[in-house]
Amino acid sequence: MPVLLLVLLLQPAASGADNDLNPDIETMCEGLAVINRELGATAAPGSPMGRRMQQELSVSAAQYDALWTLMKLTPTPTCTELH
Repeated sequence: MPVLLLVLLLQPAASGADNDLNPDIETMCEGLAVINRELGATAAPGSPMGRRMQQELSVSAAQYDALWTLMKLTPTPTCTELH
């Protein structure tokens, strides 16, 4: 799967303050789960794929780490299973 497509999957949908953010974060996690399942790789911070995703998203290492932490702490099936 091209990295550009994964970036599109990782972009959260716009949501208002009244909306539950978990579904949007679950969508971001699904993009990274594809990397886990289909490539057998992790996109965790510091990993080769994590560095690539950080570059594709144009965020700092600290920002990517914060995003990864948020996804890992989100209590949805896909997010909790990321490795």
